Amino acid sequence: MDDNQLIATMYGAVGEELRWTAVLDAIKMRLGVASAVFQCLVADKDDLVPYLCRRDTWSTQQAERHDAWANSPLNPRFRRDTEPRGEEEIESDQRSLAFTAADREALRHGLAACGLGPGFWLGCKTAPGEHTTMIFHRHVGDGRDITEADLGFLNQLLPHFRQVSGLLAKMAGYEARLAVADAFMDSTSLALIACDRDLGLQWMNAAAERLIDTLPQIARASGKLRLSAFEAEQVVRETIRGQKGDTCRIAGDQPGEVLHLRVLRRDAADRRRPGNRLALIALCSPGTAPSIDAAEVADLFGLTMAEAMLTTHLVGGMTVKDFAAYRGIAEGTARMQLKSALAKTGVGRQADLVRQVCQSLARL
Repeated sequence: MDDNQLIATMYGAVGEELRWTAVLDAIKMRLGVASAVFQCLVADKDDLVPYLCRRDTWSTQQAERHDAWANSPLNPRFRRDTEPRGEEEIESDQRSLAFTAADREALRHGLAACGLGPGFWLGCKTAPGEHTTMIFHRHVGDGRDITEADLGFLNQLLPHFRQVSGLLAKMAGYEARLAVADAFMDSTSLALIACDRDLGLQWMNAAAERLIDTLPQIARASGKLRLSAFEAEQVVRETIRGQKGDTCRIAGDQPGEVLHLRVLRRDAADRRRPGNRLALIALCSPGTAPSIDAAEVADLFGLTMAEAMLTTHLVGGMTVKDFAAYRGIAEGTARMQLKSALAKTGVGRQADLVRQVCQSLARL
């Protein structure tokens, strides 16, 4: 593989974690070194902490041994004062001004114990307090510093390394934002589904999974949304396609099993399958009792646990009489608890209490 092909494969590995091993193996062979490792590091007080690491084949096999010293705070390279002073750098253990003679001695002994010789590297800043590095170690017994030939190749590699580092930093930011979005979608009480016009499922949140598992007239199988009745499936398809308005109602075998479906958006692009259009759908079942945590009700509304337990069971559909029988208390006691809960929440009717709690805490 010539240098241009090698650089091209490095760009190709940006979104493909498993391809990094082959890229680093090729760079290692090009330089004739024992190991090649790519790392992203962030400053934490006086230390540098690696949060992403890609290794060549040999370094992967020796990861436990290397992490015990070479990738630990024992290594002088992980002090904050060793991060790049400029936007980018080509440096080595022997040339770096950040190291004292004692540091270099510690590096020599520590690396040898890991089966490594001296190191040299590319480095560039990606954000304040963050940088990436691609570090190479010679074989044990090879004490050479970076050579002119090494410098020539690394100078050729440096602008591409900087570009790849920037792309990885952006991708990490996107992934972090997606993780937050996923966490929000799973925490919301609204059951959401993204599917195509043929009911092919692309995504659903945790609330939708719970609801679908609860109702008998809807299911998911082989990557598709399934309705138990052919007529119901046709109604859902037509609603998704905009032929029946934005909403539809799917009856179940029991009165409490009714399913309401609402299309929130049509014709969103499917990034995985260009040309395919997706719909974002909200589902709900009025007959499905919301799940309320009594401890949360007590904390948020200043209720006793007895009052909170009564409130949560009222939200679930019980009557005061049913609750008293369930708890084994007098109905009069339960009504006194209700009166106290109404006073503390500032409402005058049981229905208003249920509504206020549902608006704050209900989740399917």
